[in-house]
Amino acid sequence: MTDSGIPTEFEELKSSGALPSPTGVGMKILELTRTEDYSVDDMADAIMSDPSLTGRILQLANSASVAGNEAVTTVSGSIMRLGSSTVRTLALAFSLVSDREAGACRPFDYERYWSLSLARAVSAQILSDFTDIAKPEEAYICGLLSEVGILALASVHSTRYGQILLETQGQSLAALRKAEFEAFEIDHATVSECMLKEWGLPPHFSKAIGGFCRRRSFDPENARVESLADILRFSDAIGSAFLLGETTPPRRIVEIGDQLEMMRDALGMDDERAQMFCQNAAKQWRSWGESLEIETNEVSFASILGAIAHGREQAESEARVAEAEGDEAAPAADLSGSASPMVEPRRKTVRRPASAMRTGEAGTDTDRISVLAVDDDPVALRLLVRHMRNERFDVTMARSGKEGLKKALQEKPDILVIDQEMPGLSGLEVVESLRRSSVGSSMYILLVTGSDSDDLLIEAFDAGVDDFVPKPFRPRLLSARIKAGVRIANLQRKIERDRKTILDQLADRNALNRKLRTASLTDPLTGLPNRRHAMNRVESEWKSTGRTGVPFSVIMMDIDKFKLVNDNYGHDVGDDVLQATAQAVKGALRGEDEVCRLGGEEFLVICRGAPEQDGVVAAERIRKAVESNIVDTPGFNKAVTISLGVAGTHAGVATLMDLLKASDEAVYQAKNGGRNQVRAAGAPAPTPEEIEKSRRSA
Repeated sequence: MTDSGIPTEFEELKSSGALPSPTGVGMKILELTRTEDYSVDDMADAIMSDPSLTGRILQLANSASVAGNEAVTTVSGSIMRLGSSTVRTLALAFSLVSDREAGACRPFDYERYWSLSLARAVSAQILSDFTDIAKPEEAYICGLLSEVGILALASVHSTRYGQILLETQGQSLAALRKAEFEAFEIDHATVSECMLKEWGLPPHFSKAIGGFCRRRSFDPENARVESLADILRFSDAIGSAFLLGETTPPRRIVEIGDQLEMMRDALGMDDERAQMFCQNAAKQWRSWGESLEIETNEVSFASILGAIAHGREQAESEARVAEAEGDEAAPAADLSGSASPMVEPRRKTVRRPASAMRTGEAGTDTDRISVLAVDDDPVALRLLVRHMRNERFDVTMARSGKEGLKKALQEKPDILVIDQEMPGLSGLEVVESLRRSSVGSSMYILLVTGSDSDDLLIEAFDAGVDDFVPKPFRPRLLSARIKAGVRIANLQRKIERDRKTILDQLADRNALNRKLRTASLTDPLTGLPNRRHAMNRVESEWKSTGRTGVPFSVIMMDIDKFKLVNDNYGHDVGDDVLQATAQAVKGALRGEDEVCRLGGEEFLVICRGAPEQDGVVAAERIRKAVESNIVDTPGFNKAVTISLGVAGTHAGVATLMDLLKASDEAVYQAKNGGRNQVRAAGAPAPTPEEIEKSRRSA
């Protein structure tokens, strides 16, 4: 853990440079708002430099209006209505969506990921407006970013994470998070929380998304909408219902149907109101899909009900077949259904332009170079396209500056050939916009102009043009100029391949380092943290107590007469006793407590936030758990006992070493007092009656 509270494992992911992050205007806004000394006008100017982002901010600002409010028509008005913090967060989220790429994790369905995220966003917005639990625009943002941790792991560890998705497909969400932690020592829930904190988003966003990632479904007994995380859980059910398809497993369909029924009951809706609610969400989903160029489905409430009814019939049929064949029913999973929902095959969808998702894999030098030709003159454009296709380039075209800018950002061509004189956006205005974006920063741009003015050419190079050709163009000269662009494009592709190789190597190295670090802090026999980890942990707790005043206790313990076990039964039995004792102790602890093996038969428990008297109660609970635990191994079938010494932080303990020494001395008092008992540091020896009373109270 770093000083900022960010896990070291996340810092290693961050160091790969492959984490999803805002770019272009989103990054500009992020930098602008790092401190409090920015103005609304500064933020509005940054947003207005991106027309698409401006439209989306206005769209959400107006969707949040209530009766009697006039429509917002300016970015400044949107900021006044929604608040600067919310608009800032919206800009970051929309920037992330706009710059999305189809990455190298092949089993991960990137388009489905964004489609489901958008469905959660609009559903969460409507749910929050209905319940008044959270601000609708904040719920929208949280829905959109609710699984960003999964996207991050797929981006950084594309190959290994793809294997994890396939291995855990159809299993529970807990199985996915466990597999993530085993591979990377961090799961997508923690990654999501860290990313939101890294971007400076409000703490309650991280709390809601973290809670949602750790538990996505409701049980019938706790189906209540009381928090933003609860809104995300029900919005996930709605979004998942929108994406039901022929390949969705029947058990998954039943789970979604059950969650929707719980939502209806929790919100006090009748069937007609629930139908209107879901249809409104579907309408908003399709509308935002058009705006963000994300795939959506043509879906109706009737089709959802039909799919759920059919799924229930199939599930019942499968259960009858399994019962007839003597198979046990499959265990129920949580609402996440498939732990890797992004690998579920999709139903037929209403597709946005294929260019809306750019491939993240660099091509090879033998791939055809992609060229975008932009000219408002149809004759000149046709001649330009024909010539370049004859040169075996992969050519697309646009007939205006506005269309050319949109296609360049979507399709990311290797080379852009653009005319200067066009109505609306001129060639240079398109170039300036592209150079401000991450997509256009490395694009090779060739300007076609009928002017031979030195001032224009100087202005063109200052704007970011790489080269120019006179208009009307001469074919041989154009081919020669484009060859330079081909060399640059191939060099860019090689750089991208090398970069990906380096990132993969870095990710592998970080994963290896994490495993080595874990091994260095783990006892190989019991699997518990070892002495080094224990000393680091108690030192950290000691410092925390010094800062906050919150006490903690340590419990030193020793297995009684362990040497006789080794001498009489052998070291293999002794190892089994150590392992069984370690598990018994671990099972008796609170969630925030930790047990470590110091060496031999000696263990240490760290009780966070527990004064010494609470440590004594915990120690007695541990003692009873070990005493009642039968160690069953060849040649040995009985329980062992332990002696425990407890010491807590208080005014009389000056140093950490004094605390550990006091606990150790208390263990010796317990052993000298007859073993199988608990002693507190500095306390007088208890009478037999007091020992028995302490045992009963534990």
